[in-house]
Amino acid sequence: MLFSKRKMVLTRLFRKPLSITLIILTLFFSIFSLSARAQTTQSLYLNRVGFIDIEVGYDVHVVGDYAYVTNNDGLMIIDIQNPQNPQKVGEILSGGSLGFVVENDIAFITSVTNGFLISNISNPSSPQPIGQDSTGGAIRIAVSDSIACLTYLGGGFKVFNISDLSNPAFLGEFSDTRSDAIKIKDNIAYFANAEVGLKVVDISNPSTPLLITTVSQTGGANDIHITNDTLYLGCWGAGIRVIDISNPTTPQLLDSYDDNDGGEELGVKEKDDLLYVADNSGVELFDVSNPSSIIKIAERTVDIMAAHDLDVDEEYVYVAQGGGLIILEVSTTPEIEPWFIFTIIVIMSVAAVGSCIAYFKIIKPRRAKKEKI
Repeated sequence: MLFSKRKMVLTRLFRKPLSITLIILTLFFSIFSLSARAQTTQSLYLNRVGFIDIEVGYDVHVVGDYAYVTNNDGLMIIDIQNPQNPQKVGEILSGGSLGFVVENDIAFITSVTNGFLISNISNPSSPQPIGQDSTGGAIRIAVSDSIACLTYLGGGFKVFNISDLSNPAFLGEFSDTRSDAIKIKDNIAYFANAEVGLKVVDISNPSTPLLITTVSQTGGANDIHITNDTLYLGCWGAGIRVIDISNPTTPQLLDSYDDNDGGEELGVKEKDDLLYVADNSGVELFDVSNPSSIIKIAERTVDIMAAHDLDVDEEYVYVAQGGGLIILEVSTTPEIEPWFIFTIIVIMSVAAVGSCIAYFKIIKPRRAKKEKI
């Protein structure tokens, strides 16, 4: 009888803390399971590595140990040797800048207020001005050998001879209703006009650029990346177009991806059969190993605020966005979200406190009483 009573007492004694423990464990595994399920729709993940606040980033290019990013003040030069803690080491205060190109320690910069600027950046902490054309309204730029093509707010683009870096010389102009991105390949300028589409322009005679064709189904044309004979076009609010330009007189649409999430496809970059897309509301990753059938394989929207452009190197993805520059890493394993870590800490803390209370308020006094008996 005494044994039965003691058994009942012990059962009641452990029932409450045991129930609390079971509830906590159930909650923990439910949250863990929910987190795991939320990550299973992707095969690759874009995990956050580092960030630097430069108010806003518009265009970004990575060269060696430095990321160059334009913002409302000009061109910011950022040391990325420690990607977890990038540091600004220099700047070119060119006024509001959107586009630029870096080649052989020379930065070619467009400025809405100050036109076309050329600077020596061999010493990143102390860049030196070289030359300038002060015609305002410059937006984007493409450089090929001694030729630079700049798009302008008024529409169309201008061609400059840059063989003398200290004195860029105006050569000719292509007039149009609007200007967005521009790229040059083999004396052909691929010019984006978001109102009309992608235009192919012959600049073999820079003084008189000639329209070859306008590619159909490219409305919203905004940003361009060219790999060999394949052109990747980000279309403002209309997704992605993949175009064969092996014959520039008759470009062929290979595939398209229509974006239904409200993104704007402001930046595109291809590397090693992967297409990285800054779509304003996030960053997307596509498998383009078969350009005729591209496949979306990853997306990140957390921590991405108005992604304007991106670039990639061998290890990381650099995204120019509202707020500055965020550095991401492509991984086969998902990033553990901060809220999940916080939840685990809270649960473990509650479990620890509950166990202490159960021991000192219930178990220990009961043991003392039992010993006296």
